[in-house]
Amino acid sequence: MVGEWAREWREELPGYVKYFLFRGACGLVGVFPAEVSHAVATAAGEIVYRLSRKKREVVYENMRRVKPEGGPAEWHRLARGCFREYARYWVDFLRCYYLTFEEIFYDLVVPHGVEWFDRCRAKGRGVVLALPHYGSWDMIGGWVGHQYPFWAVAEQLRPRPMYQFHTELRRRMGIKIIPLGENTVEKVIEVLLRNEFVALLSDRVIAGSGVEVEFFGERVLMPIGPALLGVKLGTAVVPCQIIREGGKYHGYVGPPLDVEVTGDTRRDVQVNTQKLARVFEDFIRRDPTQWHMFQPIFGRPPEA
Repeated sequence: MVGEWAREWREELPGYVKYFLFRGACGLVGVFPAEVSHAVATAAGEIVYRLSRKKREVVYENMRRVKPEGGPAEWHRLARGCFREYARYWVDFLRCYYLTFEEIFYDLVVPHGVEWFDRCRAKGRGVVLALPHYGSWDMIGGWVGHQYPFWAVAEQLRPRPMYQFHTELRRRMGIKIIPLGENTVEKVIEVLLRNEFVALLSDRVIAGSGVEVEFFGERVLMPIGPALLGVKLGTAVVPCQIIREGGKYHGYVGPPLDVEVTGDTRRDVQVNTQKLARVFEDFIRRDPTQWHMFQPIFGRPPEA
């Protein structure tokens, strides 16, 4: 019994170390001006870029696909930028613990196309906000969450206090969490049938099924969730992006996908996911350094 407890503690210990470091970083972000926190994050991102050879290679390969007309020097420059921007993203995420709706609405977030929210919701079948892992998406999440009934699907992080802290932080932004698990699909459907909003990060398969699409000239797997909900429920699928420009967070919304429904579910899911992949390509090309993709989605045979 004692041996089992000791083994579990050893397995959880690194997670608790990360958790306490995370909470400490959150406290510091609350004390220092955003400019200082971002400068520290940029330096930290540079250090991680130099130390993490495998991740650096993955991001370099991603940038090679996104900017095939470039060369090694540009791909290295973009990869370095990705690490810096990802570190800045974590500062922005922790800032959400302290931000008020007024700061988000009037100062930080510049919305574009948000009239699509009410147009899509008027159909009464809920709205899926389909996002890539790009920019500081929690910022636009706060803009939406303080005005609409808004949910996001999130992984159940370990240890438990880390997951609870992430959930509490997003709750302060008006974002309710659906934990990724056995009943995730049922909960998402329930929310959509109440004509509410669900955000789904949709450029990488984390759990569940994927469908093969062409993405930056190669075959990759993308989650089937947004397209399947659009086909089966008639839910509006609205691509969204938030990009940091000039000290502001510009949130671009829609237009919604023109979801094709022929009765052949497998074909419809593939076709509509391909449409979403094309939109994500345009999003990412605007500034590839803000695409937070540190996993190898290219260069491996897809398994649908």
